[in-house]
Amino acid sequence: MSDTGVPLTITPSSDGIVVSGEVDASTVASLVRFITPLPGESGAVTVDMSGVSFMDSSGLRALVDAHREAERSLRRLIITNPSRVVVRLVDLSGLGDVLHVSQEG
Repeated sequence: MSDTGVPLTITPSSDGIVVSGEVDASTVASLVRFITPLPGESGAVTVDMSGVSFMDSSGLRALVDAHREAERSLRRLIITNPSRVVVRLVDLSGLGDVLHVSQEG
């Protein structure tokens, strides 16, 4: 958990996971456990990030790694409803054209 005490919560959904709280170096292992390997056997996997209040580069790296795994498996990882902090990090990193980000889940 981060210094601010906001825990990371990950809840399975019908087509992926819902993430809320802070994704940082101290919590990213939990995210990785839920998306590696990708849930389900086929099709798109959604990662609803509407409840993410903070994310650093370790969280972004986990998403990029999961995206690559999805591509290798002929699947698609879709980041849905990203919070403002997630959108900002994706934009600043220049990965907006690589990651699949959708404002609607």
